[in-house]
Amino acid sequence: MKKRLIFTYRPLFYSLTIPFAALIITACGKSTTVPKAEATDTTRYALAQETGPGHDEARSLPPAEAEYAGKHYVMNVNITPCDSLPMVTDDFGDPFQDNIVECQITLDGNSIAHQRFTKADFADAVITADHIEELILGGMAFDKIDAQGIHFGGVLNRPYDIEGGVRFRITFPLKGGKPAIVRKTANNIDEEEME
Repeated sequence: MKKRLIFTYRPLFYSLTIPFAALIITACGKSTTVPKAEATDTTRYALAQETGPGHDEARSLPPAEAEYAGKHYVMNVNITPCDSLPMVTDDFGDPFQDNIVECQITLDGNSIAHQRFTKADFADAVITADHIEELILGGMAFDKIDAQGIHFGGVLNRPYDIEGGVRFRITFPLKGGKPAIVRKTANNIDEEEME
């Protein structure tokens, strides 16, 4: 009886193993078909579409509030690119708009100072006239309030340069009026840190 079972299953065994072996050999073999070469796209696209001179985005800083000597001060700063100011050339040789900074200070709800700044307001404190032509008024922000006045920090910098530039301290008198603008140097920065 054992002999009979072996002979009965042998044709079934061969009928299943031969196609399976053929499938494995075919699947493991190398493909002899050569892929078609893809067409190379040679169309050129501009990286950016110029719509005019470069410029910073117009922005309004959040109002800064401070209490000093029992009085409540609120400082608002708006920075806006201006096409009526002379253009500056950026590092790529393209024109770039300068900014106007508008600063408003209120004391207990009443306006005590409202001033518009351009880089010309900082010209007396810059090294040379040639140097200021390369810069834009990058921005201005409230710093602190003390007995000397209401202090802001300002910067003149190259277009797109947010780290470098020439830094200034702008100080408004506590009761309002024309601000004093002083260029920050290593010496007066050290003095401020000690205060």
